[in-house]
Amino acid sequence: MTRPTSVSIASWIWLFCGLFTTVTIAEVLSATTVLAVLTGLAVDGEDLVAADVISGFGWLIAATLFAAMVVQVVAAVKLRDGEGWARVLLSIAAVISLVAALYDITMWSAWVLFVANVVAMALAYGDAATDYLEGRPAYLVAA
Repeated sequence: MTRPTSVSIASWIWLFCGLFTTVTIAEVLSATTVLAVLTGLAVDGEDLVAADVISGFGWLIAATLFAAMVVQVVAAVKLRDGEGWARVLLSIAAVISLVAALYDITMWSAWVLFVANVVAMALAYGDAATDYLEGRPAYLVAA
């Protein structure tokens, strides 16, 4: 069975979403770094534990986002190959992007990712995409 156009487009959109996550990673690192610097300035210089914790937390979030980005890029490529598990994994990523967008409504990159994920999900759960990903043969239409 040939790959439907909707699956190809959804795969490209999700690949874009995975790579666009780098913007969110940069935003998280910038915000936590600025917060750590401001916290460091607020104390007398002797106790910088809070600034270190904030900075470390930012790097932890960034590393987690990077790992999720790698998984999403791999799943987007596997979706094109007809792997049904990739659609499920990418749908979970779409739900997480909704939570991220609702968590901080001012982060524009989260909203871009959310809209792109909704479009990709609509394409990936269409009839032709479902037939392709679940290995069902195309239905014949009576003339």
